Amino acid sequence: MNRPINRARLALMAGAFAAVTLAGCEHVKNQLLEPQNPGLVDPSAVASATASLALRAGAIGRYKQVQSGEGIWQSGGDLADEYMNSDFDATRINLDQRRTDPLLDMWGYGGITQSRGFVRDAIKSMLQYNPDSTAMIGELYAELAFFEMTLADNFCNGIPLGHTIDGVSTFGSPLTGAQVYDSASAHLDTAMIYSSKATDAGSVYVNRMARVWKARALINKGQFAQAAAFVTTAAVPTTYQYDMTFSATSTANGMYGLNISTARIGVADSFFMVGGQPSLIKNALPFASSGDPRVKVVLGSTVNSKPEDGVTSPFYVSLLYGGQYDPLVLASGIDARLTEAEAKLAANDIAGMMTILNDLRTNTTRPSIGLVSIPVMAALPTPADKDAATTLLFRERGFWTFGRGQRLADLRRLVRQYGRTDGEVFPTGNYFKGGSYGTDENIPVPNVEQINPLFHGCIDRNP
Repeated sequence: MNRPINRARLALMAGAFAAVTLAGCEHVKNQLLEPQNPGLVDPSAVASATASLALRAGAIGRYKQVQSGEGIWQSGGDLADEYMNSDFDATRINLDQRRTDPLLDMWGYGGITQSRGFVRDAIKSMLQYNPDSTAMIGELYAELAFFEMTLADNFCNGIPLGHTIDGVSTFGSPLTGAQVYDSASAHLDTAMIYSSKATDAGSVYVNRMARVWKARALINKGQFAQAAAFVTTAAVPTTYQYDMTFSATSTANGMYGLNISTARIGVADSFFMVGGQPSLIKNALPFASSGDPRVKVVLGSTVNSKPEDGVTSPFYVSLLYGGQYDPLVLASGIDARLTEAEAKLAANDIAGMMTILNDLRTNTTRPSIGLVSIPVMAALPTPADKDAATTLLFRERGFWTFGRGQRLADLRRLVRQYGRTDGEVFPTGNYFKGGSYGTDENIPVPNVEQINPLFHGCIDRNP
């Protein structure tokens, strides 16, 4: 994978400035540039086509909010079963234990809501000064939808979609998760309209990303057949990736930082050790111990990474993002195939679902996750019934999407759409740092939203 990615970077450098985030070899590169501080910039300084492109580049850089510091991808993975806490902080331990606190905004909510304002400013500017840059405008609408979908994936019902444009705040009324997905879906429709106005490589790449996210928004509404129609193999090839990239001049991969560098979280497993004996964690997938190549792990000691608390053992780190500047996958053809497989399941076509899942595992044209090319894996046997097929599908989803911000939404869907109970889905039982798991299935909208007079806390904590 290194050679294609290097060629893509060379192509990007050689291309026109208008293609700053669009690259070849089925990869789209988002340059993570810090946006200008709107409070320190004279409005006349950004009233040009060139300045508008810079404003757009800064807005695209806001993607990093999902994974920098205590980003929502890590937080959602903690609340689900992807990560385990390995530091001293009580609030992060409580999150891992499914006992969240609405008084805190450590989980990325503020950064995501602020980012929506940056993106809206960029859209407004691009429409005014670069209206012919349709792929870029479409990409911004898709990014706006991505942030909204991320909020709905992780937070409770009661999310206000307020925003700030040109420094002017507009408060939003609390919305259910379904309503937030509807807003994201509408913005993705706009993204697809703009990215369909041309057939150049950049437009095609943006259109594929928007299709993958449109399908995700529809899946979260239970509209399975409609979702699959957007992501056929003709529309989104399995090898497609839309990546968030990093460099020494922008920022580092936050997943690498928390897992390997600061070692505040480790890759989770289906058991923990007590007195030298394993204690099972009900419902948790064996991400660390399975040996699955999609979540390649090593003991932290092998890469000189020790848990921050000094006691969490065994402590596993993921080599999926083994380098400080390894890219993160925001959308992929793998996601498209998983959507098609779930649509087959919804139609009671278990054999069709298995054909898709096993093709992902066995096809010699191998998909990759970031820089990691996944080797051929053995085909799986067909489950006996739909319930078993559902379990298998979500297990496969868990391994294919590990560390990419989708696991918590999937666990919530198992309860909301498939009728399973909390005790059948989320980590349950004894917690490895003492006590037992709580019952939270999402993260509360934090009380920082109280500045919004329309907000009075979560509507409910239902999945």
